[in-house]
Amino acid sequence: MSIVERIRKLSEAHTRLIALSIIAMGVLERLVWLHQHPDTKNGLAEAYNVAASFARDGTIADTFRRGSGLSTHFTPVLPTIAGYVYRTFGLQTFAAQAILTTLALGTVLLSGYVLFLVFERLGMPVVWRLIALGTFSLLPLFPYLETVMFQIWEGGLACLLSAWVLLRLLDADRSHDAGMRPWIGTSFIASFLFFLNPPSGLACFVMMGIWLLRRRPLRTWPGHAAWGALALALVLAPWTIRNYEAFGQFIPLRSNMGLELALANHPAAVSGKDARQVFETRLNTIHPQTSQAAFDRMEAMGGERVYAKRLGDETKQWIAHNPGAFATLSFRHLVQFYFPPRWQWELNQGGNSATGVKQALTWLFAGIGLLGAVLGVLVWRGLFFYPATLIIVPALPYMVVQPILRYHYLIYGITLFLGVEVVRRCIAAMVPSRASAA
Repeated sequence: MSIVERIRKLSEAHTRLIALSIIAMGVLERLVWLHQHPDTKNGLAEAYNVAASFARDGTIADTFRRGSGLSTHFTPVLPTIAGYVYRTFGLQTFAAQAILTTLALGTVLLSGYVLFLVFERLGMPVVWRLIALGTFSLLPLFPYLETVMFQIWEGGLACLLSAWVLLRLLDADRSHDAGMRPWIGTSFIASFLFFLNPPSGLACFVMMGIWLLRRRPLRTWPGHAAWGALALALVLAPWTIRNYEAFGQFIPLRSNMGLELALANHPAAVSGKDARQVFETRLNTIHPQTSQAAFDRMEAMGGERVYAKRLGDETKQWIAHNPGAFATLSFRHLVQFYFPPRWQWELNQGGNSATGVKQALTWLFAGIGLLGAVLGVLVWRGLFFYPATLIIVPALPYMVVQPILRYHYLIYGITLFLGVEVVRRCIAAMVPSRASAA
């Protein structure tokens, strides 16, 4: 028996144990990193401010600093959870940080395990799935995001929920389940994800549409659409009602789009100057979190919603007069979403000798995964429409804003796993006998 055959049989006999062992080692590795970087524990910015506000008095408020008032800057899911933890155990106490770190790592590593199950449904042999899971778990390219930022920011939970929706749709597609109950459940998960992170939720809605096209007759679509719309309405209703009562405005998600649009689209962004310097200058000029002058302007205008709307209106006027520059920036943002430039790693953590390696590996995984998405749509088709959608669709909303590493992370796991599938198929094409054994 060859060594390849021995590995295959061992992997098949102890798949779950090996997978869980890999995940446990991934958790330990990230905890060691966090212990070695204690200075990174307080980089949660606006999200921490809101969580602290909720801990103090149960309000979603004080996004930019204490006293800045009720907020709709972002949706409240993770700040509320963190706020409850802070209220119980104290702000940034060891106990609170331990709980939130556990939650962050749990969502991150569990999303990897769900993708492990997803690619079982897609036909990837167990050895290759363990390679993908091992790479995801034991080669952490974004430890700051996974251990610190995702304590209160939504990236880890969004990855977990999108992988769960993908798994449910694959199971429904393979089983030809025509019942409405799985659809309703998936609709609520996707709706909650849309509330949490609209680009990821949009991708899940598109995947649900693909399932309807593939598996349900046209006459059933209105019923499915009605249940999906009802689920979305029920998920968005509490936050929308709260916002209307507080501000007299219909705000079902967030009110910060104008600020994000203004950060990314302006004359200096197309000047050809150093991208990091341009971004930081713009951030320090108009963002109330980093600029006292911007905070004062926001307060003078009447608060964050008015300020963001004013910035958005000004930016839209600039876009209308400079459509070519806007198209150039949008294409640049699209490329940066998949292939983050080095300066994005340096924004929160500073540069070091490992930054170039992290960037190179991220680009490699993204490039091969993106190739897999294209092949999934044009060549492999079938079930591969679903993971391809999860890679392609989230990039579209982020084209009009400045991508950062948190945005790229939404597709990191799925591109890595799909990239491994591309490599597997290439090896299978070149060495059929060995591939069949693996």
